[in-house]
Amino acid sequence: MTADDPGGEPRDIDPFSERRGPTRPPRPTPPASFRPAGADNDTPLLRTGHDKDDDDEDVRSFFRELPVLLLIAFGLAFILRTFVIQVFYIPSSSMEDTLAINDRIVVEKLSYRLHDPERGDIIVFEGETITPVENGAVSKVVRGIGQFIGLVPANAQDFVKRVIGVPGDHIEITEGRVVVNGVEIDEPYVSFTDLRSSGPFDVPEGKLFVLGDNRPNSSDSRFGLGFIDIEDVVGRAFITIWPFDRAGSIHQPDYGRIPDADSVPVERTPTPGETASEDG
Repeated sequence: MTADDPGGEPRDIDPFSERRGPTRPPRPTPPASFRPAGADNDTPLLRTGHDKDDDDEDVRSFFRELPVLLLIAFGLAFILRTFVIQVFYIPSSSMEDTLAINDRIVVEKLSYRLHDPERGDIIVFEGETITPVENGAVSKVVRGIGQFIGLVPANAQDFVKRVIGVPGDHIEITEGRVVVNGVEIDEPYVSFTDLRSSGPFDVPEGKLFVLGDNRPNSSDSRFGLGFIDIEDVVGRAFITIWPFDRAGSIHQPDYGRIPDADSVPVERTPTPGETASEDG
């Protein structure tokens, strides 16, 4: 018997017991209603009917909210397509090699709310309106989504061309060479040269003079389309997204400094009886 053991019973003393600290309390036993009969403390708990009801309620809640989510998605798509960007596909070869048949291009609509189109821009503009065949509400929604992603043509006969002249410009085309306000512009994007001459053209206010990059196979301001109303411009093409091997930004040419048409002297053809010089 020792002074530390008043009961008089001998016991073994573990010298490491104080180092280990207090032992972890036993795991609490769940109520019997949550555990099958005869199961011990290590048996996994069973899912209750209440948990399954919660899952069913989550599914029902999702389907209740689905129409609202779809409505929001369609609304955002409509806003983007109307005011921000729209995807178009190229149906003809008039802009080759810059744009090829079946290319998908993205057209942005914001910049022209701040300024008018500029020389060298590739623009999409509306032509004669075509009435769509589908008249039902579902058809209109499906068609709108298809137009937004570039799989369905727009309701109007849209064209894509390059801006060559802006209001006030004086343009002459001689054997394929384009001269704007007395300056011949460099056009490295033209792979198919048209040696026909046309003009001169004086671009009116509120109008644009446009050409296709594939000059021999393009109906543009020279032949057919005439001047384009700035109000009919949908936006500026800035990137090709399909096919992937042609994807990339659309190059903006540098025409250098082109003076205003008013600062360029215009030669007047002498009338009969006049000489080329007024002297003498």
